[in-house]
Amino acid sequence: MTPVNTKSLLAFVFSQMEKLDNKEIDVDTANAQSKLVQQANNLIRSEHERSRVKMELERHNAEYKGFIQLREIESKNFD
Repeated sequence: MTPVNTKSLLAFVFSQMEKLDNKEIDVDTANAQSKLVQQANNLIRSEHERSRVKMELERHNAEYKGFIQLREIESKNFD
């Protein structure tokens, strides 16, 4: 699997737009790929938000001598 970031997702979207304009792919294919890109972008945004919250928690814990932490649900095995 190729690593993905926002820049590569945007390049893929523009490439698909060109293919759609040139009739190399149909509207249904472009629509399906667009939905997949949107899902990937949502995951990237979620990871950025999680990083931001972790930084805020570290700052809060240092300032107020607290111990608030996020649960690590991603690392748990599925039942």
